[in-house]
Amino acid sequence: MKKEMGQSTLGECIRLERKKAGLTQVQVGDRVGLSARQISKIENGASITPETASFILSKMGSELQFKTDTPNKDDKSTILFLMSVIHNYSRIKDIPLSRAFRYLKTFKGLDYLLRYKEIEQTLSYEDIVDNLSRVCANNGGAL
Repeated sequence: MKKEMGQSTLGECIRLERKKAGLTQVQVGDRVGLSARQISKIENGASITPETASFILSKMGSELQFKTDTPNKDDKSTILFLMSVIHNYSRIKDIPLSRAFRYLKTFKGLDYLLRYKEIEQTLSYEDIVDNLSRVCANNGGAL
């Protein structure tokens, strides 16, 4: 489900999606490995990263999408490239898209892609996935 946040906090979005899904804080906590008290704190404004919010929302069948006000052409092409690579990484490694994103983010694969975008864009997706796998492995990742 797509949702525009406007001025809402990440916690408010999580609360809205939880209620829409008919789930309790205990049920959401069980799905993501947190206590109901921690979910309550998040919903009431505790600071969380967008990645954490995205993970929690994914466990409720929703997703967090970011929208910039005025992306320039280069930003848009970079975003499309990253999305395409993450999708193909997920497909080739046969893992869920959310896990592919978290893995590449955690183990510096996305940083690598941004740094070497011009070179990586000239390669096949299989070669890009191989490169990312090596980068992530060198940074402690293991799939």
